[in-house]
Amino acid sequence: MGCSHMRSLVGVVVTMLLLLACCEASSSQQLQQRQHHPRKMLDVGGAPSPSDIVIVHGCSDPEELMHLSQSRAGSTGGGMPEYTVEITNTCLDCNVCNVHLSCGDFASTELVDPATFRRLAVNDCLVNNGGPIGPGELITFHYANSFIYDMKVKSASCKCA
Repeated sequence: MGCSHMRSLVGVVVTMLLLLACCEASSSQQLQQRQHHPRKMLDVGGAPSPSDIVIVHGCSDPEELMHLSQSRAGSTGGGMPEYTVEITNTCLDCNVCNVHLSCGDFASTELVDPATFRRLAVNDCLVNNGGPIGPGELITFHYANSFIYDMKVKSASCKCA
């Protein structure tokens, strides 16, 4: 084999390796794009703070799909402070179910519909009877107590029947 023939052969091999590497990178990128489907998120109002911005691929972190807010709603006839709780599924194309909140030793002087919200144990409250909360759906309830309870989403699931 001559020197020029060897150079041509080396050139062909290098070109083939470059083409192979390029094709693998392209198919890997296409596979990643197919595996991650960004969810459309509902804007719950106001300018988002960096901690409010959530990028969710699929439903790998359903707890992040739920937005919980509480506000003072006035007082009962007896003067007890009343609070409104709003729990929103911010995903616009997925259901979330089995939503549990950390809720301390929750109690209310006014009846809260147990199908909407109920305490199962200390620091474990169930929302919507564990049933699905639809895309953009809002669950609201009121409670009355001398202080506001610190509530946070503890767990949730996107595997709803």
